[in-house]
Amino acid sequence: MVEFLSDAWIARLDAAARAVDDLGTDTPFAVETLVHGSEGDSGYQVRFGPDGASVTGLVTGPAASAADIVLVTDPATAWALHQGAMRAQDAFARGALKLRGRPELLGAHAELLSALERALAPVREETTPPGTMLRDAR
Repeated sequence: MVEFLSDAWIARLDAAARAVDDLGTDTPFAVETLVHGSEGDSGYQVRFGPDGASVTGLVTGPAASAADIVLVTDPATAWALHQGAMRAQDAFARGALKLRGRPELLGAHAELLSALERALAPVREETTPPGTMLRDAR
């Protein structure tokens, strides 16, 4: 089991994405999920390119790599989206999900994003809610 948004969780997402051969694209782009929480920001970035997809944690400062699309939300909405308990369209309509950058890329790469979702499904099944690993360790 891995905790949502933890370094271990991001590493599992990365391994799952890299293991799939059909996630390459000749037009590289990056999608970032930025989660604003009471203890600071967290999130991850998925980069697509000719060699496939990769997932990294957020990097701030001068070393940060700009994403083409940034999905901005809160921890509860991020968790609901991850679980599939909420659709992104519904979160957006409620104002719980904001988009920055070039959202048209989401539609242009819908098949690629669907393939990524399928590749990451096993990680979703072994993910615990934020804070549960810490609570369980006490």
